[in-house]
Amino acid sequence: RLADAEIAYRRALAAHPDFAEAYHALGVLLQQQGRCDDALSEFETACALKPSDTKSYYRQAEILMGARQYFPAAQALQQAINIDPGYVDAYEMLGRALFHLYRNDRAVEVYRAGLAYDCENATLYHGLGLSQIVLGDRSGAALSLDKALQLAPGNPAILCNLISNKMYLCDWRDIEIRSQQLVDTIFRTGAAVDPFTFQGLPCAPGNAAQLACARANGAAIRAAIPQMELSDKQPAARAPRPAERKIRIGYLSMDFRAHPMAYLMTAILEKHDRSQFEIFAYAYGPVEDSPERQRFMQAVDHFIDIHELSDAEAADRIAADGVDILIDRKGYTFGHRLGIFARRPAPVQVNYLAFGGTMGVDFIDYAIVDAFVVPPEEQENYTERLVYLPDCYQPNSYRPKADKMPARSDCGLPEEAVVFCCFNQTYKLTPRIFDCWMRILRRVPDAVLWLLHPDAATADNLRHEAAIRGVDADRLIFAPKVPQADHIARHALVDIFLDTDVVNALTTASDALSMGCPVITCPGHSFVSRGAGSILRAMELPELIADDFHAYEDLAVMLGTQPDSRAALRKKIA
Repeated sequence: RLADAEIAYRRALAAHPDFAEAYHALGVLLQQQGRCDDALSEFETACALKPSDTKSYYRQAEILMGARQYFPAAQALQQAINIDPGYVDAYEMLGRALFHLYRNDRAVEVYRAGLAYDCENATLYHGLGLSQIVLGDRSGAALSLDKALQLAPGNPAILCNLISNKMYLCDWRDIEIRSQQLVDTIFRTGAAVDPFTFQGLPCAPGNAAQLACARANGAAIRAAIPQMELSDKQPAARAPRPAERKIRIGYLSMDFRAHPMAYLMTAILEKHDRSQFEIFAYAYGPVEDSPERQRFMQAVDHFIDIHELSDAEAADRIAADGVDILIDRKGYTFGHRLGIFARRPAPVQVNYLAFGGTMGVDFIDYAIVDAFVVPPEEQENYTERLVYLPDCYQPNSYRPKADKMPARSDCGLPEEAVVFCCFNQTYKLTPRIFDCWMRILRRVPDAVLWLLHPDAATADNLRHEAAIRGVDADRLIFAPKVPQADHIARHALVDIFLDTDVVNALTTASDALSMGCPVITCPGHSFVSRGAGSILRAMELPELIADDFHAYEDLAVMLGTQPDSRAALRKKIA
């Protein structure tokens, strides 16, 4: 009987217009109905009448956070904390607002201030850990997330983020047990955890498990949207496209910038047939004045920055632009805005080159794949209808060229050694694949393994893992971060690129192959464990795709000990 309650509150306010508590109660009622703009007005009035009303400041911030208005939300929360320095919930939400504002240094201070009032608050420790990760303090984050899990041992989101951080740190103590625990929790409870982390768990969850995880996240996204925002946004409610108008294709991403997407997608945007298609790009990520962003802007007909728009406002803008096909370029990766897609701004919505797996939702209609990364029999594990490209799902655009090709001496590599490498991010390394790599090094005694330089704690963990497997830690060489053109150029110094198992090299594999470097892979069952194999098949290099890890190891050893075979492969790749 919400309508009757609203009438009663308004009558009370007509009789007592200075009754701040009634404005607050009416605001809560309207917020529960999804009438957030009206509710915000009532909370603002309550605060004007009673400046000490911390609860109304907090409620304002809730609404503003939902609208992605993080700066005014942070102001409201800071006001609540100024009034009541012990308001722990306000510290937690302020930390989240600052996280979204990329003010993680300040967020860490806020979380620590909240913990001074409640040192047993798992949510504060969890938020602290996430901000520490963004700041690059993964060792500190490990302590914070571990404490959070101790305080909330059944919390799957905390467990997921703890595992993710351990994966980046290559801290493999009990990681496979914890990973399986997370998979079991998803099946048992339907909890929503990060699908991007989930698909890369060392226990290699299968496609059915990934579907369950994606469904849970999709349901959470849908549940967070007021029903009144969805009722008129379905495809059936749209007028048909005029036959004489070009088909309008929109791409939504935060990565129209110096990012791996630039090396995959730019040429696709440039090569759309402009006689038939009109191309829109909706950008919401960091604004930068880079050559890559400039090329993106020139590659489309309309480049629209929506980073200051709420999901609802962005969806309205896309619908007003008359976009016919909207392509998601983030999936469940960091910074996604699936709340826009859930509001159905376009009649046809597509997952492509964003997330290697199903989205598990009814508002993404198609996924563009190839028959190797997703065999047709896997359709049952996808909520999208699968659309197959003929060769490989991955396009490639261009690679920046280095001004000078490096020498091995420039990179700290032994001149005469066989150089194996894996330039994947450390979260893709698993105990199983590292076991295999160390066996390869033991069988090819003059070889070294070249990895991307991680933080000090991760490098120490990898050296330790090599030593306990009987390999001199000095045979691990770490490549420092350099400009992308120089990074791609140094693949020319590599003899063999060793792929990871649960999550393959994807753009990274194409980087290596573009410099003539052979890539050895062993496909699994999921999309992300088959991407490198798809690229190799398209390049007619099936001999580099191993059937199992014994074959993978033997192939690496053969190439590591037979220079002529390596030379022949390089010639074929070129």
